[in-house]
Amino acid sequence: MNFAKLLFCGVSDLNDLHIALDLGAGGILIYPKMFEDVSQFVELMNLLKGRRVFVSCDHEGGQLETVPFVPPSPGNLLLGRTDPRFVRSYCEMAGNFLRRLGFNSVFAPVLDVKRTYSNAVVGYRSFGEDPKIVAEMGKASIEGYKSAKILSCAKHFPGHGRSRKDSHEEFEVIDASIEELQEDLLPFREAIDARVDFVMLAHLVYSSLDTKPASISIKIVQEILREQLSFEGIVVSDAVEMKALSKRFKPSQIVQEFFNASGDMLIVSKAKNVKGYLEAIEENLQAGRIPKRMIERAIDRVNSKLVEVESDVANLFEAIEKAVEIKVSSLRPLAALLVLPDEISYSAADVSASYVATIKKQARKYLKARCISFSQVRSVDAKHLLIDLIVDASENEISLHRELSRKFSTIYIITRNPHLAEYFSDKPHVVTYSLSPLVIGYVFRKLAQLSQGGV
Repeated sequence: MNFAKLLFCGVSDLNDLHIALDLGAGGILIYPKMFEDVSQFVELMNLLKGRRVFVSCDHEGGQLETVPFVPPSPGNLLLGRTDPRFVRSYCEMAGNFLRRLGFNSVFAPVLDVKRTYSNAVVGYRSFGEDPKIVAEMGKASIEGYKSAKILSCAKHFPGHGRSRKDSHEEFEVIDASIEELQEDLLPFREAIDARVDFVMLAHLVYSSLDTKPASISIKIVQEILREQLSFEGIVVSDAVEMKALSKRFKPSQIVQEFFNASGDMLIVSKAKNVKGYLEAIEENLQAGRIPKRMIERAIDRVNSKLVEVESDVANLFEAIEKAVEIKVSSLRPLAALLVLPDEISYSAADVSASYVATIKKQARKYLKARCISFSQVRSVDAKHLLIDLIVDASENEISLHRELSRKFSTIYIITRNPHLAEYFSDKPHVVTYSLSPLVIGYVFRKLAQLSQGGV
């Protein structure tokens, strides 16, 4: 059995993704940092395309919008004062954007009933203070996502609205009575009737139900969610690193209690922690602290909803790989300098001037490169690798560029005028046909791999 299928791995960069894929994680949760460089996101989707894995995000709309390519929402709190058709319409639209990007699931809607004293972590994420309205809007949200073929997740069971603290940072006990909690459960009942795919658990203790947090409580997960509410879908934890849980329980305890409570997938927000949780599952199973049947049922539920990842943006990566010409065999391990033109001529039909700031960030991120202008090269010592970015060049300027390789280890990147490549055919060079960060980021990552002895 592949126990890693029971883990949702948080991914903030391509290194995180490789860790998750190497271990065989069943879910990939893409965090906002992944979108700081769109070229990285496109490569990520290319790596995921065709794999049977959940690809999700916390893009709820409003307060928590994590995917920059999805049109913004006014937020659940506002939409809760309107008609369900607006919620259904937004979730269908957002779901369609997410699906075309490569997502097949989303950790939404939030079904927490807001209170006057609710912590700011609930804030605009709740549809309001009336459980019936929250239930109605939640159902509309699920319908919208279903129409877009996106798996949805009701959270945070059995309700986070009574919390005065942020469980990302603090442990809290909710002293509401069983009768009061029935109000909080109403939106989840409706979501289950609407066939929501996932239910996410809160890391809060509900004293009238159990002394353990809901996320590891047999009483709350097995008896209430599974048996009383008849939920047969996938039960997922909130992130296990949240301090409300991680400060009081060790990974082995979390794993044991969660799966014995009939949970299915743990969210491990930091990729470096995934291996430890995978080992904890294996150790608990071998020691008999988790019955084999509980793990088998969880894997069956996960397998029942897994689909192959489809992504339109992955095609962009394939196009870049096909077109870009990298004529560099190896790189010396020298401190890198990105050499930028002193001036670039831009027409009115050109927005690529805005790309330069991003390209500088990419150079720092992937090549640890300092950025200088061409006219500053004369002040640099020879113990550097120059990445010479060429947009256009006259015959005289071509000679000046070629002279760089007499003193420095130099790689020429030719962008707007591919015919310039003939002047550098005897030198290490790259022809990009583009100044887009989508392409330049890809090239910098390839060069970084070469500097480490890779391909």
